[in-house]
Amino acid sequence: MLDLPKYEGLEPENFQALKESLVEPVYQFVSPNPKSAMKYFFSNFKKIKAAGGIVKFYNELLFIKRNGKWDIPKGKMEKGEKPRETAIREIKEECGLKGDLTIESKLMKTYHCYFMNEKSVLKKTTWFILNYEGSNQVEAQIEEGITEVVWLKKNQLSKVKKNTFSSVRDVLEYYLIS
Repeated sequence: MLDLPKYEGLEPENFQALKESLVEPVYQFVSPNPKSAMKYFFSNFKKIKAAGGIVKFYNELLFIKRNGKWDIPKGKMEKGEKPRETAIREIKEECGLKGDLTIESKLMKTYHCYFMNEKSVLKKTTWFILNYEGSNQVEAQIEEGITEVVWLKKNQLSKVKKNTFSSVRDVLEYYLIS
């Protein structure tokens, strides 16, 4: 195990207090060795890997509404699974897609933190751009908290942007400018 120096106030158990003290959740590490400081800070976080993506069907994009917020379909990787496999499996499961779903290209990776069962979680998501061929019929995976699945044209995306997480908005914006 790597013996990391102690960084005052960066202990993982202080993450919630640090988060609540900031108006906008922005974090800055100032250290002679920022990589070690970040490793130390995240050492007690549960790590989750996920994959998903922007699905294109003609001139429309696929979105889900999960727990009251618009989202891009994605899900957790299973043991031994590669991100590409996860993205296709999860999108098909969450949205009830029956046709061919193929990856066009890798879009980006994101990292975000949240709390689950009073535990700090660091989630790494690999995002792809995917193409779908098949019926535009969709079905929400209710047991995953998904209540709505929709195909939207680019001029309809304001409704998603108004009611989503900033990290999802960032992925969507990156896709739109790339």
